[in-house]
Amino acid sequence: GLGISKMSAGSRTTVGGYGEAEPTTEGQFEVSDQRSVPDVCAMLRTRGLMPVFKNWDSVFRDAEAGGDG
Repeated sequence: GLGISKMSAGSRTTVGGYGEAEPTTEGQFEVSDQRSVPDVCAMLRTRGLMPVFKNWDSVFRDAEAGGDG
């Protein structure tokens, strides 16, 4: 079977939300699912799906720009 190709868990919805350790303003929209990242991963595993975290795009962008990643 097929699984979800992209989803977010524990995301911030404030403008510049990851620029500070803790959000200082309300988000742009309300998040109705309050589960944590570990909770979402556990739910996926109970359905026979494997949570995969992909954050390596920046490594390739940095390499293309001549950075050291």
